[in-house]
Order: sequence, then structure tokens, then C-alpha cells
Amino acid sequence: MMLQQIVNILNQAEQIVAALTDVELPEWKRRQQLACIGGPVDTSLDHLEEWFTAVADVLIQVNQELQKLQDQSKKYNSPDASSFPGETENFTLSLLTKLLANALVVEKQPVMSSLPQRPLILKTGVRFTAAVRFLANLPEFKCRVKVKPVFDKDVEETTAVHGLRHFAFNRDNSKVLDVDRPDGGLVAEFAHMSLKESKTRPRGSCESRLGVTEELHVIKFVTELQFAGLSCNIEASSLPVVVISSTSQIPSAWASVMWCNMLSTSEPRNLSLFVDPPPLTWQQLSQVLSWQFLSVGQRGLDEDQLSMLRDKIVDFSTDNPDGIIHWDKFSKNESVWIWIDGILDLIKRHLVDLWQDGYIMGFVSRKTTWDLLKEKPTGTFLIRFSESSKEGAVTFSFVEHSNGENNVHAVEPYTKKDLLAQSLPDSIDSYRMKEDLTRNPLLYLYPDIHRDTAFGRYYSTEKAPITGYVTRRRVQVADYPTPPPSPPPVRMDIDPDAEQVIQELFHDIYDSCGSPVWLTSYQDTPLTQYF
Repeated sequence: MMLQQIVNILNQAEQIVAALTDVELPEWKRRQQLACIGGPVDTSLDHLEEWFTAVADVLIQVNQELQKLQDQSKKYNSPDASSFPGETENFTLSLLTKLLANALVVEKQPVMSSLPQRPLILKTGVRFTAAVRFLANLPEFKCRVKVKPVFDKDVEETTAVHGLRHFAFNRDNSKVLDVDRPDGGLVAEFAHMSLKESKTRPRGSCESRLGVTEELHVIKFVTELQFAGLSCNIEASSLPVVVISSTSQIPSAWASVMWCNMLSTSEPRNLSLFVDPPPLTWQQLSQVLSWQFLSVGQRGLDEDQLSMLRDKIVDFSTDNPDGIIHWDKFSKNESVWIWIDGILDLIKRHLVDLWQDGYIMGFVSRKTTWDLLKEKPTGTFLIRFSESSKEGAVTFSFVEHSNGENNVHAVEPYTKKDLLAQSLPDSIDSYRMKEDLTRNPLLYLYPDIHRDTAFGRYYSTEKAPITGYVTRRRVQVADYPTPPPSPPPVRMDIDPDAEQVIQELFHDIYDSCGSPVWLTSYQDTPLTQYF
């Protein structure tokens, strides 16, 4: 009777173990992949840890009961009953082995403290951290699990891909799973890992045809668990990492991380992905690009912004009717990604609040800017990113109606250096035209938000004046962008002698050609900032 109950329990346990290891855990790993590249997904392990722990506890108790039954069978010399408990015990141990072999997971993927929003990029000689968790959180396993990280363990690509760089850890990083954490979990955090490159290449190797930022590596965390007669070799692998030697390689490395994690969705990971990189669809790429802005500025891209990027990135030619994006076009040769990455850095450093508020339209072409502003009241403006600056710059365009004509003016872009000297809200607030320093031509943020309503809370607070001094303020002054209409010629009857007297009295205000300065026509000059 007891054996039948045990069999029923094991049948249920088999289904649960299969669901946990073959469905739930891979789905969590996929969510973690997406979270690493900015996806807003839940990566909590509480649910999985609860189930792994409960099932492991049941299987251990079943195994103990089966051992008791076997002992009783041996004690009473019952040959008919001795084989069945033994077979059931083997089945129990196989389920427990499968469960424990999958119980070690990389909870925190390798990340440098200087790049918290861009994990999986490691720089030689720079410390990075990672953490593993053992999901079967039972007292029986405390102080029993010692984990060691190994770089590129059993990776075929290290020999299959010619010229691939080789790395090793600078020190032994083995750790026993911590049992004193506030959450009570079995966790090991490796906080002081760093890599060094092996300068000796294998015999016969040559320079890799892969770029440095296209090489993919992994860190495996290995341990051996011995418990109740059970010996289990356990491994957990990190997601593919990119190892760089210079911070200038970060943008290209992050492009590789994004591309890899959108395409490599199952284990084992394809570490030779960039030998022949598959393309992405616009649906895939647009999603991950939006996540970058969500991660940096707490606001993703809307359909209009994505539409402008699609027109810039995707080539809908006869050879590419589906609009797929190839790796080389996205990432190499002054690619569009470098431009986008510069904008992300600009937002992170100077524009987070404005981006989060939705006040920056950002990705809007010049033609669309004209279409949006031409019918708006004079002084309506919008903020967009410069298309010409690879380092990331922001500008604003405003509309002016004069003499029945619609003029949309684009201001010289503000770079990171400019915004370091004065914030964008202050620059907008203090913006003036040289022809009228008393009036700010920027009145309404598109579509109809008053300038001060949008940016007032971000204006710098006026400092108290120093005794004896008059306070001063930085003002943005620009040349008038378009020439005003020429006045009609006026003929005046004037005595030649009188004109000569006037020239003698007011010669300083006549130019070298004899024309009064106040009648000199305006020049069509670009807007310029004066400090």
C-alpha cells in the first residue's frame, strides 16, 4: 500500500520535474536574456526556487522511505519485495539528479560596475561581478556546494574559430554558497573577478576574421554535489559575453550583445554566431531599440519615432522586400547604431527628465518637422535629435510667419559640451534673436504647451547676488536666420550739397561704398550661439 502511494507521488513528481527543467526554467532564462538587453520583464526567481525546493524535499523524503523499506525487506529476507523498492529508489534518484543538475542558475549575469545597464561586456583587467543561486534551498545542501567559475570551459569555438583570443581569470574565484543572506537563499556572489588575455596563441592559429567585439565567450560555474550516496556534476553557463580592451569598443560590443540575445534563444549558445550572422526583422530590431531608450530614459520609442528610424535603417528594395536588417549594415562603417548610441548617451547625461516627460520628439525628419510646424502659430517649436552628429546632439526648430510666408528655422545643434555649460531648458528659456534681445521667439512646445509650463521646473534657480555686484545671466543669442523682405526703393529729392554735408557730419555710419549701415541687407547666415 505504501509503495503504491510512493509510486503515485513519483509519477506526479516526474511531471513537475519535467515542467520545471524543460519549460519553466528555459522560459525564465529567456526572460533574463531580454532583461539584459533592456526588456521590461520579470526575472524574479522566487517562484522557481519555491518549486525546486519543494520537489527536492519530497524526493529526498521518498528516497529515505524507500531505503527504510529496503532495510525491512533485507531484515525479513523477503526476496519478492526487495527488487521493487530498489528500482523505485533508482527512479527517485534519477529524478532528483535531473532536478539538482538544473538547480544552479546565473542569477546576475557578468557586469562591470561602470556599465550597470550594459551587462555581458567585460574589459580586460577591470573587475566585474556575477552571482549564482542554487534553487533547491534545503538545509541539507548548506555549506556543501562550492562553485568555481571557469572561462570558456569546453567551448568548441576556441579551436574551431581561427585566431580567437583566449582569456583566463587573474585569480581563483571559488566560493561556497552563502547561507547568511537576508533572503536566506543559497547564493554565491563573485564580486572581484577580472580577466587577462593569454598572449600565446595555439600553434597554427592566425588572426581571426571576426572583429574583437564579435567574439563571444562564456563563463561556466561548476560544482560537484555529493549527497546521500548521490554524486552530481552541476554546471551553469553565463550568457555570451564580449571582452574588450578599450572603452571605445563599448558601442560595438553592445550591438553584438543585443544581436546575439535576440537570435540565440536556447542552450547551448551559438558562440560562432558572427561568423555568419543571421539578419533581424524590423519587428525584432525595433523592439530592442525601444528598450534601450526605456532603460536609459524610462521611456520607450513611440510608433512615430520608430517609423523615422525604420526609414533610416531599413532598405525596402526589390532585393529586400521583407525589409530585413543585416548585421554589417546595422553595426559597421559609421553605422546608424553609432548615431543612436550617441543619442542614448546624450539622454543619459543631460536629457533624462525631458525625455521621460515626453517633451523631446527626438526622431523626426526635417520634412516632417516642416509639415508639423508650418500651420502652427508663430513661436511653436519642437525638439529633435541632430541627424548629422555621430556623438549625439539635440536641436530645436521653430516656426515664424512673416509677410504671408511660413519659415521653419533649425537652430545649430547643442552638443554634450554645450549642455554641460548650460542645460537645454535654460538654453531655451534664454534664447534670443540678435535683432530683438527683449523677446524670446520660442513660445509653445509642439503642439501647444507653453514654454514655461513644459520647462519651468527645470530652469536653474537664480543665485543670490554677491554684495556689491550686479547679477549676470547667460543668454543664447542667434543671428536672424532668414533675410527680411527688402524695402521698396525710395527716391527723395535732396540737394546734392546738403547730401555732402550729411556725409561729412555722419561719415562713421557710412560704409566704404558710401551706403548707410542701416540700409545694408541682412545676410542669410546660420543660427549661431553667442555666450
